[in-house]
Amino acid sequence: MKRWSLLLSLVMTTSLLAGLVVEPISVKVGGTVTVKGDGFSQKEKVLLDFAGVIKQVTSSAEGNFEAILKVPIQTGGHKIIIATGSTSEKVEQGTTFVSPDVEMRPKEGPVGTKVELIGRAFGAGERIQIGLGRRNVVTIVDNASPLGTFSAEFVIEGQPKGENRLFAIGHSTYFMAQATFFMKTTTKLSSEEGKVGSALLISGSGFTPGNTVKIDFGKTETIALATVDSNGNFQANFNVPRSLGGKQEILMTSNQETSSYTASFRVLPTFTGLSPDRGFVGSLINPNISGLAIGENLFIGFGDKPDYSTFTVGEDGSFVTGFPVDTQPGGLKIITIKSTLSKIFQTTPFEIRPNIYFVSPKEAAPGDIILAKGNGFRKGEKIRIDFTAEGIKWCTGDDSGSFEIEFCAPDTEGNIRLAAIGYESRSAATTHINIKKKVEEKLEGEKKE
Repeated sequence: MKRWSLLLSLVMTTSLLAGLVVEPISVKVGGTVTVKGDGFSQKEKVLLDFAGVIKQVTSSAEGNFEAILKVPIQTGGHKIIIATGSTSEKVEQGTTFVSPDVEMRPKEGPVGTKVELIGRAFGAGERIQIGLGRRNVVTIVDNASPLGTFSAEFVIEGQPKGENRLFAIGHSTYFMAQATFFMKTTTKLSSEEGKVGSALLISGSGFTPGNTVKIDFGKTETIALATVDSNGNFQANFNVPRSLGGKQEILMTSNQETSSYTASFRVLPTFTGLSPDRGFVGSLINPNISGLAIGENLFIGFGDKPDYSTFTVGEDGSFVTGFPVDTQPGGLKIITIKSTLSKIFQTTPFEIRPNIYFVSPKEAAPGDIILAKGNGFRKGEKIRIDFTAEGIKWCTGDDSGSFEIEFCAPDTEGNIRLAAIGYESRSAATTHINIKKKVEEKLEGEKKE
């Protein structure tokens, strides 16, 4: 009897000494835990079971052991590690908490970055809600795997600059895992090149909400202002200002940040037409040209004069001044424009129209001699001069399409139309002459009455 009492006492003492210590108390899948046990038989084999993964260790002469176990893929929560002595048949256990975890790839980038998300240690088959920064839901995973894993992909949308918290929440376990995504600041142009006057849209992401972004284009300061929205985005629209040709820097600065951001836009040399595209001898023609290089020369050809004029481009890359139409026959002329650096070669029509540019006197009495001068007619063409229904005279245009003629003022009083009509060109120029009888003639007529 005493022998059995002694044996029972020894077993009870051994049971009280036995036990597992598991560290740390919380761990993620893929991490490791340290398991310590004592009170086992000396030098016995001890089997450790952690979520179905078996590892064998041998206890010391004192019946102790220490082992490092890697956390296998499994659902999250409190987990039991069981130690079984092979000879003593002792069974002891310890616990650790397997924490849910998410991993993002990549962990930083701008708007439009495609992100892969890997989740572990959630509930088996549960629904997972994923949010990022100011967006509570960026994607939903309908079912985690039986081992609590999931994968998801989504594209980064607008978020404020810097670190933004990502969270994944299990709808059944209420487990939550977090990660961070660093939002990079980016800017984008709707086009990287274009003409002066073309519409340009600038968009930015990853800025600080509420900030005002000032935009400078080349030498043009504050061409646009934009306010950053709550998601860190902004947009600004403007037309490309007059600028030198080639690459121009677009500078974006924020009122609450020290950083500045730049983009490059290539201004293309452009010819859009003449202003005006028709006129008289003496008219000033302005070619609508922009995007040229500062200081480069423009060579103008006009009709049969290939070296009509040369001009220099201004500081804004545009034509500095117009050029006049010299005295030459009228009709449709071809103007050629060539640049030395921007490689512009353009031909465009210009119509020289007939014109009566001089009449003297403008007020005359019947019988007075009136001198009229005109130009813009064809070389050597016959020109009919009409000043009343009966008043018709003919003259001939000279080599430059000009004419000069004298005629007597008609007897008809009033504002009389004077017309010069080209016989071949069928083009006409008109003006008016005010015909008034002399005061003496009027008095004599009153006396006779």
